Amino acid sequence: MNDLNMLFNKIYEPNDNVNNDLKSLQKIFDYNNNNNNNDNNNKYVFVFDFDLTLTIKSSDGININSNYVELFDSNEKINQLKKLLHKIIKNGNINYINTRALVSDVKRILINIGINIGNDINNNELIKEIKGSSSVNYINNPFSGEELYMYNLMNIKNPIILWGVKKVIYLNKIAEQEKVEFNNILFFDDSIVNINIAKLNGFTNSFLIGSNDSGIYGLDYLLLKLEQILELMC
Repeated sequence: MNDLNMLFNKIYEPNDNVNNDLKSLQKIFDYNNNNNNNDNNNKYVFVFDFDLTLTIKSSDGININSNYVELFDSNEKINQLKKLLHKIIKNGNINYINTRALVSDVKRILINIGINIGNDINNNELIKEIKGSSSVNYINNPFSGEELYMYNLMNIKNPIILWGVKKVIYLNKIAEQEKVEFNNILFFDDSIVNINIAKLNGFTNSFLIGSNDSGIYGLDYLLLKLEQILELMC
């Protein structure tokens, strides 16, 4: 994975207010990844954000009667995505989604484009599990008062920052479930905040989807990067 580190890994620079919050979060998580007792050093877990990472545009407000192809731009891009997700699994790896969106909405969209959730690749189950919001209220309040106190987040009011923290908690749960080291998790997200919080907490193979230099964003950018990464892993 050294090639991946050289090609993709860096800390990005959000605005000063966000940076101050990020610095205060560095000490929150002190996960001991050695507790996973992992025997899966050759297995990699690909974890994708949903909106603007697996899609071309946000799913917010989309018509429930839509066929959802518009979120991915075209059937051709959907088929390319399926092919890459299938290749990840055939190589002995696993796919997850880690999103702020409602799990039920994401699942409905994926099923409508022929991507099922589960472990049976022969049934087009290309995503093992979706971790995300269980209710509309959860989208803006991902932590209970007790959890805010437990994680020392009482002074963090920005839901964007709080969701960056929540996504790291999900990443840690995925590492525990799959019994892999943090370096064996590849996390893809279009949010600079989410990527930085993940990196600060040990998930060094976290990749920002979208680049001001390239002018390519969302699924278009992800498809290019997945091709490059899978080629390096062969």
